[in-house]
Amino acid sequence: MRLIILAGLIVCAYAAPQRTVLPRLPISVILNGKYQLIPENKIVGGTEVTPNSLPFMISLQRKFLNTFTHSCGGTILSESTILTAAHCLDEVDPSLFRVIAGAHNLSVESDMEQIGRLDNYTMHPDFNPITLENDIALIYLTPRTILNISDTVQPIGLPPPTVDLDPPAGLMVTVAGWGTTSSGGDISDVLLSIDIPVVSDVDCNSAYAGDYNTNPVKDSMMCAGGAPGGIDACQGDSGGPLFTSDAGSFTQHGIVSWGRGCALADYPGVYTQVSYFLDWINTEMMP
Repeated sequence: MRLIILAGLIVCAYAAPQRTVLPRLPISVILNGKYQLIPENKIVGGTEVTPNSLPFMISLQRKFLNTFTHSCGGTILSESTILTAAHCLDEVDPSLFRVIAGAHNLSVESDMEQIGRLDNYTMHPDFNPITLENDIALIYLTPRTILNISDTVQPIGLPPPTVDLDPPAGLMVTVAGWGTTSSGGDISDVLLSIDIPVVSDVDCNSAYAGDYNTNPVKDSMMCAGGAPGGIDACQGDSGGPLFTSDAGSFTQHGIVSWGRGCALADYPGVYTQVSYFLDWINTEMMP
């Protein structure tokens, strides 16, 4: 039944007169009927950041033929370890990826960029591609391509454990990435960011719940965005950070994971909540 529904959605996407795309949603939420084929002219609001002002950002790029193309975002945890979403890597050969740190405009090379090659990666052992629970992964760079920490390439800070700090509803947070500026559109050449409010799990669940899955937003997820719409993370932003800043110090609270289309009112973006995975991160990080 799942395959029939998904096949039908794909047929509709190709048959529609206007270019449309499948939403970035867990299958369990699509089966709730909470999907929508989104026209590509649904613009996602964002502002270009000051070049290299977010030195923890990386572009995870995948090789197609002889060209590397931006695939997902991620953040630097150390000179050899990158944090991203598991669904960005799910069972793909690590040799097909590279990491670009210190970048701002992906179409223009600069002497501040550093290229890291993947030695390997590990996804959370309980990652569920159906529900997108535990959507978190660590990338390990090869010893010959570990990053040189500098003014433009720096690790991001991690939050306190959830028992000490659970980001409250209404807290303003920032999401950044090179993802598409419309659902199904083209990626941005330059790094963009938006400020959005945290949404409570209760309100987020009420948006996505249905008969098939009455609790799609788990305790290990957090939500941000929603009404009135018009600003959101989108395809290509997956794996990137939801963070706060204080006097030039950055703390990552979430990892871009899933959502209904992009920037739709009343449908917040859903993020992996980093504070739930601190023990796993600390255990699996390269020294």
